[in-house]
Amino acid sequence: MNKKSYVIAGILVAVISLLIGGCNKPTAEMKRAQAAIDDARKAGASEYATAELASAEQALSQGKTQMDNLSYKKARASFEEAYRLALKAKEIALKGTPMPTEKPVVYAPVMTPPSKDVHTVVKGECLWYISENRGIYSDPFQWPLIYDANRAEIDSAAKSANLPKKKPDGYAHWIFPGQNLDIPQDASMDQIKNARSRAGAPTPYMAPGK
Repeated sequence: MNKKSYVIAGILVAVISLLIGGCNKPTAEMKRAQAAIDDARKAGASEYATAELASAEQALSQGKTQMDNLSYKKARASFEEAYRLALKAKEIALKGTPMPTEKPVVYAPVMTPPSKDVHTVVKGECLWYISENRGIYSDPFQWPLIYDANRAEIDSAAKSANLPKKKPDGYAHWIFPGQNLDIPQDASMDQIKNARSRAGAPTPYMAPGK
């Protein structure tokens, strides 16, 4: 083979290499993307950044397939995308902001002597416990009376916190420590019966002792 033939052969090898992938095998990029995904999982991305973590894993898998097919340039791009998405998932997870749960965690309520017509919510209370308090109604099924009297404040606070609206009780389940709730003292018998019916009390809907 003469010198000219060697030159031509070298050019052909270079062209074939470019056609195959245009670059070296992106093993380092794959390992970096995998490590970033592992870090995101450890940071809690499986709970707080589910979509981003899934996209990162999908990009990593796609890159591996492309690398197996010798499409190194496309594989490198996929690994870079997987790395970027993994970093984003980790960032979201580290902020630790979970979505509201379907039901709030209810702690054992701390009962405090309420004032005659106003009750200040303490940690762990819900309208059911407040209504059950002997200083209020001594009957948990009358909680809708408290909700109706304070609906505007309760709904506004829940909406501001982006909490979900329940059916059929609206935002009645979302109250916060420090809220001052008016306690109706002059409800009619019909109003009491209606409240107990809404709260799921057994029939007849008369209040205890009535």
